[in-house]
Amino acid sequence: MRSTDFCNSLYRYAREQNGSNLDIELNGVPVLLIQRHEEADHILRVRSSGYRKNMDWFRQALGASRFSEDGEAWRVRRALTHDYFTQFDRERTTALACRYADEAGRQLTANSTRGALQVDDGVLRRMAVSVLVENFFGLPFADTGIDLDRIADLMEYGSAYSFVPAGRTDALYGNALRRLPALRRQVLQDLQIFRSSRVPAGTMLTGMLQADSNRDTGVVLEHELLTFFAAGAETSAATVGWALYLLALYPDVQERLRARARELAPRVSVDGWRALSEFGELATLISETLRLYPPTPIIARLAIEADQIDGRTVAPGQNVLISFVGIQHDARHRAEPWTLGLDEQSRRGPTAGSNTAFSFGPRICGGKQFALTELMAFLHTLLLRVRFETTSLEPPRFHWKSQMLREGGQPVRCLDITA
Repeated sequence: MRSTDFCNSLYRYAREQNGSNLDIELNGVPVLLIQRHEEADHILRVRSSGYRKNMDWFRQALGASRFSEDGEAWRVRRALTHDYFTQFDRERTTALACRYADEAGRQLTANSTRGALQVDDGVLRRMAVSVLVENFFGLPFADTGIDLDRIADLMEYGSAYSFVPAGRTDALYGNALRRLPALRRQVLQDLQIFRSSRVPAGTMLTGMLQADSNRDTGVVLEHELLTFFAAGAETSAATVGWALYLLALYPDVQERLRARARELAPRVSVDGWRALSEFGELATLISETLRLYPPTPIIARLAIEADQIDGRTVAPGQNVLISFVGIQHDARHRAEPWTLGLDEQSRRGPTAGSNTAFSFGPRICGGKQFALTELMAFLHTLLLRVRFETTSLEPPRFHWKSQMLREGGQPVRCLDITA
């Protein structure tokens, strides 16, 4: 199985074996696939010390970072960003996200005017990374000169290692991965801009540079920045893309949300997050987007202790995959798990996207609240500027490249409604 196709299998498993954990095989490797919240909670929270991260593929392709490491190596890296992500300025974040979403809206509508039938993922990626870099590093992303397309290509080629046993990479991927070493060198060279004096002191970067200069930490600045862009910007961009698809698919929901956005707009322009935080139905849309189309659909773990899960004996060395697709579409927790729901209950419970898609337990995504804040601002602004229409009703096929994207792009036309 190619890793790029794996998300399609996750949705098939969730439909055909709904609410059940499965024993599967990935390219000759036995894997326990978890599709129930109870067992996921056991692995990720209750017995988290008995399961380590299984991100060797990410380390092999992109270098050691917070994303791939565990134990003390993970704690050292987590300390570099934790306070910034938990104590970020919501008002500044909201203002930046509104500004860059307005720019993205203009670009998306211009593309549609020229005949584009899909949303350009690159526009959403630049929007998200611009907020991230300026918010935490104090430098406009446009001033860095970094080629985002290279980073996207690197994430795609690196993701090809996801489910490939040692020694079989060339046989499965051939020429595609032969470009990886050179591409990785180019991206790491691009990221060296963050070592220059152009980046203001006193930002998140200060601690990263200090850790990089201490050989005992094992921290390499460029590796951490790659994770920063992948886990921060790529995830948010993918979520916005899926949200735009849902808005286009449910035009009545879109119009209802737009009416509320217009009602709140004067207050948001003055009070920022304090006003935007009252937009409960938009928060529910975001949660439902994360539930229906989680941008990070799996978490990989490796058992390091013997355990019992759902009547199965788990031996040390057992590969385990947590499927958020399966968990969040479990029919035991909602009557219609495959359709969009915007009632209050849709934001509650163990399988709600905003509760689950960022993981849970001690390794929960540290940027969760930052991501939810900027997603609110992105979508509020885009609703004010753009009407979204579907250009195809074909069901999605999924493409995995460290985030779950739609193969061929989101089939959405963007129409300017500000004139």
